[in-house]
Amino acid sequence: MKIPVVLSVVHVAIDADGVMAVDVDGVPRDSGQSRTRGDLRAVIDEITSDLGAPVRVEVREADGSTYSDIATPPESPAPAAAEPSPTTSTPSLAGAGFQPGEEVALAYVVVRQNADAAGNASLNLPPALLAATRGGLVLLGMSSRTVTPFEAPA
Repeated sequence: MKIPVVLSVVHVAIDADGVMAVDVDGVPRDSGQSRTRGDLRAVIDEITSDLGAPVRVEVREADGSTYSDIATPPESPAPAAAEPSPTTSTPSLAGAGFQPGEEVALAYVVVRQNADAAGNASLNLPPALLAATRGGLVLLGMSSRTVTPFEAPA
């Protein structure tokens, strides 16, 4: 929803019989039919929907009392629920080489580093790396230690 810098003002004057006179920024809003206090919500919804923005509403009753509020456009109804598509039997991630019945974990690779000539690796994680990680997903066999890499989509 776009919110303007200056809100339009809807003035509503309700007479002693409960009949409303409505204007938007001083321009009368005439529907051609007599509207009563019970129509206020529908009128405000109509105005905010037409403008596509919130408005300031000022209501003046016949006895001189005034009320003001901010009204926003009504929420759009949710689109009709589409018929769910049948589920496919193909998993979104798959791997092979695991032992039968083995627990398989999905892991997120935070950083990669090559081991040194002796096969050792030491990883120091800077704080900025925690905020913006790069890497991919791997499936890890918990017993066999089989790893199947999946690169994260860009």
